[in-house]
Amino acid sequence: MPKPSKRLPKSSPPTIATPSIPPPFTPAPSSLQPLLSKLSKSSVYITHVDRHPAFFKRRVFAIPVLLNLSIILILLWRAYVEVPFYWRMTLSSLGHPNEYTIHIKESSWGEIVRVVVWRAAHFLIDWVLVRIVAPWPYSFFLERPGNPVLWRWRVGFRDSEVYVRVSRGWGKEDLLGASKEDDKRGGDSPFFKVRILPALDKERVRAKTGYLLMDGDWDLDFAVMMEATRLVDKGVLQEEQLEKSVLVWCGDEEGQGQWVIWECWKLDEGAEAEQRKKIIVFKDRLTQMGKESLFFRWIEIVQYESSQPGGFTPERQVLAAEKAKQLFAEQGVDFDEFIKSTGSLEGMPGMENVR
Repeated sequence: MPKPSKRLPKSSPPTIATPSIPPPFTPAPSSLQPLLSKLSKSSVYITHVDRHPAFFKRRVFAIPVLLNLSIILILLWRAYVEVPFYWRMTLSSLGHPNEYTIHIKESSWGEIVRVVVWRAAHFLIDWVLVRIVAPWPYSFFLERPGNPVLWRWRVGFRDSEVYVRVSRGWGKEDLLGASKEDDKRGGDSPFFKVRILPALDKERVRAKTGYLLMDGDWDLDFAVMMEATRLVDKGVLQEEQLEKSVLVWCGDEEGQGQWVIWECWKLDEGAEAEQRKKIIVFKDRLTQMGKESLFFRWIEIVQYESSQPGGFTPERQVLAAEKAKQLFAEQGVDFDEFIKSTGSLEGMPGMENVR
């Protein structure tokens, strides 16, 4: 009589834990999915909207265009001069004597060394031009899926443009760690402090057009920028959704996880609101003292120093603060007592360096 078979209890499929989201990130809204699907899950991205005027962007972009065209002309000239040299060298090496053939038996060691060094210098210069210099115009004009020229051709120059920066030489693993057990993830990661925060600096983003924000840590993803602009033009995305934010994939490369976002533009918005509030308090207090004109003269000082070439540098901030202090003294207002009556000057434009 056959023995009844023993059926093993069905084991439930293993549950895959969703990676925890480290602060300050939150789940990215589903409305961004058309753009998120175009991003690499191994990189970190920064989006922002550049509202510098179109004519200014056109002038900035003209510089790399002229530079890369100049490089192409230099490379073409170098090729025109050097191709005959390399062709004659090749013929000589194949057994066809010419002026570049070295006759060892008939030449002294000094002559041989001189010729070898001269040719080595030739090879080195041309290697640098081909290996290091030539990729610049290639990436500017021809690189795919996106390059600066193709981006400008499709997008043009606008007063309001979407920029997308992508991490260069580092990525998601550096920022979020390889697993959720890592003790330094998100805001606690050293990469967050040295790569993310400097790139998001409010003054830096405002002072420079987006094309000038490329550096050793960040590149521009021109293909994604073209796609983001297309989605905005079609109404799939709103421009406000792409204000200054950080995007990164929180999960593995196989797809288990989710895109997360840090909408840091909200911090700037809050800071600006607080700054406006302090300015109003500042003005109201001077008005009560019968010194409203002093407020407007202080505004003139700040505007003058901030409009100088190079922007409102720390040195100019110190200068503006000293002028303001002297201005108060001339009007018979004790500056230190006035500060005590209005509270902290933190966040007040032109007063950050007052001591």
